[in-house]
Amino acid sequence: MEDYRSWLEKAKMNAAGVDRDIGEKIDYLSDEEELNKTGYAPAILSDDEDDSFSGSEVSSVEGYDEADQMGTDCVITDEKAEPTLKDEHLSRKQTENVSELLCLWQCAVCGKKIKGTWPKRRQHIETHEKLYVDCPISNCSSELLRNLPIHLKSRHKTTKKALSTAQKADVQSQIDRNVETAIRCEMKYFPPSSLISSSETAGREGINPYCKKCGSRALTLSDRRNHVAIHMNLNVSCPHVGCSYNGRIKSCFAHFYKAHGAATSGLKRRLHEHQKFAKARKELYAKVDLVMSEYFA
Repeated sequence: MEDYRSWLEKAKMNAAGVDRDIGEKIDYLSDEEELNKTGYAPAILSDDEDDSFSGSEVSSVEGYDEADQMGTDCVITDEKAEPTLKDEHLSRKQTENVSELLCLWQCAVCGKKIKGTWPKRRQHIETHEKLYVDCPISNCSSELLRNLPIHLKSRHKTTKKALSTAQKADVQSQIDRNVETAIRCEMKYFPPSSLISSSETAGREGINPYCKKCGSRALTLSDRRNHVAIHMNLNVSCPHVGCSYNGRIKSCFAHFYKAHGAATSGLKRRLHEHQKFAKARKELYAKVDLVMSEYFA
């Protein structure tokens, strides 16, 4: 009976998400939920944000679920399997999001320090450049830097959802125009030298994520390698027999799926092609690593 009660108690605690040893409730988050905690929102007209316009740069790579592609006929049996395209995308995206959230910038014009992602800096630039959005309601001459939802509710007793299609289009076009202007003015207010600290510059490696040659940002090692390869005009050839594709490592990932119906893990079904691609990638990385300090330090 005692064993049964013990088992029942354990089952109840597991169902409630409680760790038996520490007696605390565990908050289980999936990879997707964890990613969404630090993800970006596109620059669109939305009712979900009541205090400001929101926009950001979104760099997306298609992710694919390749579990079904790996059959029992797989010829590679290494315990540490090569990450799939989806795994690499999620890992890179999480790293980029967290890294940018920790970045601290100082405006080159007024000296104000801005922490966080691009939308924070964009809003600061909009303040300097006086990039306003006209109220879409007829006979209202208000020019708004942000807070359009609050203005509509307090002044006109309406919401963005209640606007006509033409009014929404007008507001969105103004937002797009302001975002484009802010992007053009970014180097005036936030050049690479205005980055005070980041997760990488403050880390053990002490690597500045901005290229010394062109000022482009590369947060991860794979991104830096890919960027240096662009400067050096280094490419790898597709390992599939009869395919003449030649491109960068990141481009090859998308090419494998689009042209051959399989991402990098699909190469493991064909040992020769897998080894050929792995060797080419290793050789390219060796070349760029030799001159990495000329671009990132």
